Amino acid sequence: MATPISEHTEAVYLFSGDKLAREMLYPEFEAVLDGFVPVPEYANRTAKAAYLTISPQLTISAAVFFVIEFDARGLADRRWNLPLQQLIQQAGQGPDLGGGPIRLVCFSQCPVAWQQKNLWDPQMEPGRNSFVLLRKAVARNRLGLVRTESEPAPKKEPDIAPKAARQLKKVLHEHYSQAMRDRVARLLKEQRLRITTLANQQARKIDKLNREHQQRLQAYRNKVRQLQAQNSELTQRLETLKANFDAQVQKIEGMRDYFSHKLKAAHTDEHHQLQALRENYEMELAARVQGATSELEERLEMREMELFYRHQQENNLKEEVSRLRQENQTLLEQGGGQLLERLDKTGISFVAFHAGVGQLTVPPDEMAAYLDDPETFAARALGVEPELYKGWLKHSRNPQCMARDAHGHLCARAVPTVARPSDFHPGESDRCPAHQTLVAQRLAQ
Repeated sequence: MATPISEHTEAVYLFSGDKLAREMLYPEFEAVLDGFVPVPEYANRTAKAAYLTISPQLTISAAVFFVIEFDARGLADRRWNLPLQQLIQQAGQGPDLGGGPIRLVCFSQCPVAWQQKNLWDPQMEPGRNSFVLLRKAVARNRLGLVRTESEPAPKKEPDIAPKAARQLKKVLHEHYSQAMRDRVARLLKEQRLRITTLANQQARKIDKLNREHQQRLQAYRNKVRQLQAQNSELTQRLETLKANFDAQVQKIEGMRDYFSHKLKAAHTDEHHQLQALRENYEMELAARVQGATSELEERLEMREMELFYRHQQENNLKEEVSRLRQENQTLLEQGGGQLLERLDKTGISFVAFHAGVGQLTVPPDEMAAYLDDPETFAARALGVEPELYKGWLKHSRNPQCMARDAHGHLCARAVPTVARPSDFHPGESDRCPAHQTLVAQRLAQ
């Protein structure tokens, strides 16, 4: 059954890859948002979608390219609250899709900066152009909209005096020249949008590679620190065992000298006395060696037991901290969490500003984690290690060389400030050129 329209109609189109997978009017999309209609094909996925306003002539007049998440049952995320109509009112111009330049909101053209993370850039490459797909989908009219053709203006019979022919020709020339300039301007805007979209895509790829590089670099640093700690522990244990062994060797050497002297003194005795002394010497020597060995083994076992109890105490402390955090989260959910949920349902978002991150939206269910450690929360949102982000904060507040000389004195020379946390490398970015050279020479050795 056809759906008559007298004004612009709102519709939502869901993408799957580079193709359109589902079309629905905006009231149907509201039912999806309210949890009445699931979308099983998008279960546990983040869907790319486009919100359109369609004119009575079935041409697109405005578009918002947004993303929305679905849970395991295919229900839309209840925290999703993107103000589509308000974004359209503040949108800039986009390409001409048959009814003049449209109003366009996407990742590269977002009037509200903190909503940019909920948007995406349409494809503009030949063969998979998102605008072409949407224009063809609206023209197919699977939503059953009634087309209302605009009434053409009545034609007037030309009544041009011979003297006014040149004036009419001039007016027509100016009219078509202006139309051509407008068309060229629209094409330039489309090309700028395409260039901006491609630049943002490349920037996101570079940021992803930087995050992966930082993660691998941090993993290598952690492994080096772990190996250094193990090496230090083994070296200390080896020195202790060596000292004990040297002491036992000295004792044995002393005993050997003592019994050798006794053997020499008793050399004149009978053969059986000499044999008895030798046996006694060997038995006592074996007993002392065995006693020394047992003593060393007992000390090693005691050290291992001490390490075991220390690890057990650390695990108990970690469990206690985890339990206290869980109790804190429960208290927040039972008390302030209800207020946060009510504020979230009214469309109020909690935005915090952090250096290097900018404006950061804090979901209500993650408010406890944010209040517990805002810097760690900001580091995870940025995709870097908390230690790296905290080191960058210290560097950005006071950019100076952190190298120390043999006497422990800080260099404190001014160094260039690293703008982004993902580009900050401890031990390199916070060193002056002189100490960077020293670090390179030590690594080369």
